[in-house]
Amino acid sequence: MRERTGNIRLTLFWLLAAAAAGSAGPLTAVESRPQVEVKLLTDRTAVKAGEKFRIGVLFKISEGSHIYWQNPGDAGLAPEIKWVLPEGFSSGPLFWPLPRRMEEPGGLFVNAYTDEVLLFSWVQPPAVLKEGSLKVAAEANWLVCRRICVQESARPEIELAIGRPADASAGDSAVFQRYSALVPRGAGEHPDLRLESYWDGWTGDQRNVRLGIIALESADSLPEFEAQRREIQWFSYPSSSLTSENIHLNPEQSGNSRLVLHLLVRKLENNEPWPQLWGGVLTVRLVKSDQQVIDYALSFDFTDRDSVP
Repeated sequence: MRERTGNIRLTLFWLLAAAAAGSAGPLTAVESRPQVEVKLLTDRTAVKAGEKFRIGVLFKISEGSHIYWQNPGDAGLAPEIKWVLPEGFSSGPLFWPLPRRMEEPGGLFVNAYTDEVLLFSWVQPPAVLKEGSLKVAAEANWLVCRRICVQESARPEIELAIGRPADASAGDSAVFQRYSALVPRGAGEHPDLRLESYWDGWTGDQRNVRLGIIALESADSLPEFEAQRREIQWFSYPSSSLTSENIHLNPEQSGNSRLVLHLLVRKLENNEPWPQLWGGVLTVRLVKSDQQVIDYALSFDFTDRDSVP
């Protein structure tokens, strides 16, 4: 799969949507209703001054439909969420659980969510709050596709108490814990793995192609990688200037306890410079000597080789 970005993806999406609409005929009654229900959740029922909490939009996706990850893939559009918070509150980045890779009509591969997903952020309240209550909201819009693709939006809100102790067992903390576990983590958070990712020079007539090297190694002495059961996928982070080819295993440098992967990355024909930071998510399945299966989703960026210690 080549992960395209920018105008290429938009063009593919509208061509696909037009073809689907032409073949599907008029919208049915089912398709004219919202295909996604959303709800605003927090992991606390009360807000305490200076104490962070999480806020998220829970997407309940109708059967047979899907919405997209932050990098949709060959077609589609990522959901957009804007938090509406009281004065003095600030929010962090949006967390994206690992998506599924799906094939759409026309041989296009997309990164998508089905059934249900929670997109969430941390919120920092100010150091001083008056007792009472407050409202928080989300302005969300997303593209949902089934037989055709439809743009939908909503503005869910919730009221929270102020001043009472923030009960960690209250609210929808269990939902946040479940989806937090599905967010890719840095390799450094896995003590049983060592990962190195770097650029290996330039190619192309205009120095517009780079080879990304990913070296993943088991940190203990037991062979954990079994070639016949290895499963690898690559999900590129969004970029308006780069596109990546399929990820490939280098068999000569790989073994039972070590994987070396190559990823060819090409700069699109625009005036944007090569980004200083870019990477993605690598998913890999390991099988330990006792046949225990562990799935990892590792998030990382590529660096120049001379910056690797």
